[in-house]
Amino acid sequence: MEKGNGCCFSSMASSATITCVLVGITLIMCRVLYVMYWSSRPLHTRAPQPVSTLIVLGSGGHTAEMLNLLSVLPKDRFTPRIYIAAATDNMSLQKARLFENSLADEVDIAVPDFLISLYA
Repeated sequence: MEKGNGCCFSSMASSATITCVLVGITLIMCRVLYVMYWSSRPLHTRAPQPVSTLIVLGSGGHTAEMLNLLSVLPKDRFTPRIYIAAATDNMSLQKARLFENSLADEVDIAVPDFLISLYA
């Protein structure tokens, strides 16, 4: 067999394979750097505005779960808070009133009367 016969094709194939691998690695590295850059930046550049929040209270432990959830949320971000409960569920509204009063005691402000009772 003579040297050089059929050798040209395998040389071109290996060169194309190496080029594809290098282009793939370059694209992956660009994507990784892009994601790292954008993930380190804050999502919002301006201060968030307050959001009206509707809290639906219920029986069977639902009221306690909602009040526990509200206790960990930023109070100034989720305001005003509007509570809804069934007309027959007086206990939930009392707990919501106590919760709002405890928040008002922390910052020494009067609690507005915005507890709403929904008739079923």
